[in-house]
Amino acid sequence: MKTPDLLSNPQFRIFIENFTTLSRASQQLSFQEARKLSTEFFLAPGTVFEKIKRIENVDILGPDQNRIPIRFFIPEATGPLPVFIYFHRGGWVFGNIEEADPVCRKLANHLNCVVASVDYRLAPEHRFPKPLEDCYAATQWIAAHAAQYGGNPQALIIGGESAGGNLATAVALRARDCQGPTLQAQLLIYPIISADLKAEAYENCPDRYFLTKESMQFFWSMYLPSGDYAKDPYASPDCATDLSQLPPTFIITAEYDPLHHEAENYAKQLREAGVKVTTKCFPGVIHGFLDLPIYEEEQKVKWIQEIGQLLASGYCRELCSID
Repeated sequence: MKTPDLLSNPQFRIFIENFTTLSRASQQLSFQEARKLSTEFFLAPGTVFEKIKRIENVDILGPDQNRIPIRFFIPEATGPLPVFIYFHRGGWVFGNIEEADPVCRKLANHLNCVVASVDYRLAPEHRFPKPLEDCYAATQWIAAHAAQYGGNPQALIIGGESAGGNLATAVALRARDCQGPTLQAQLLIYPIISADLKAEAYENCPDRYFLTKESMQFFWSMYLPSGDYAKDPYASPDCATDLSQLPPTFIITAEYDPLHHEAENYAKQLREAGVKVTTKCFPGVIHGFLDLPIYEEEQKVKWIQEIGQLLASGYCRELCSID
């Protein structure tokens, strides 16, 4: 099969040119300045912020007496609702709850659930396991306080996009190993799974422009204190020797994403461990498709609704009521 030329699409080409300019400029800046530039890029004028019934912000105390902001998105629906504990993308280095705001609104509205977006600490200032510790602490707090925000504490779904999906897998492992809280499902959206970067996954991918092997090497080098941690299952969950007794798992991938293969391999590992797994590969799209400006808003809503249908028809029938 002939590899599609993504750059033949003018919208994709302009996006990549602008993103490349952003990446080059970021290399000359501090992390704080680069993050600000990234947020401005992904929240460019024209970004759609869907109306939602209510948004509430709360700060909790983290494991190092640090501040962890959590933003609750509460839709116009009859509760108590399932709670989707969401961790944002950004390679553990970039991203925040402001940048994740548009997609969280859509997730809440079209999955008919409360979304709790967690603003965990970022690398390299806070390397592994600090972001994970924040996410686990936030999950424990949300489980204890979900009812205050219209959520059902017995219907917790853990998940996130990209690096956030990685953190969600680690939180699910931690919750199993530490006897709680109980999670009803994990929703991993084009997750980072393995620190073992397979060259062929990147060389054979139609998208060799947005998520490159070099960028993934950078993200892993920022996240891990040293290479010795690359086999730690809380960092690289495919290295876990025991994946049993994890909640039903829904894995969303993109056809033109080099991470597609490691996510599929992880799904196989989970099934072999007796975990119920549902996978869905969205055709013709690249990594991060739910957030990127190259795709139309109506299409993003449709994709989220399709994800909701998977949840409702799979092992979360009793949790989700999809619009």
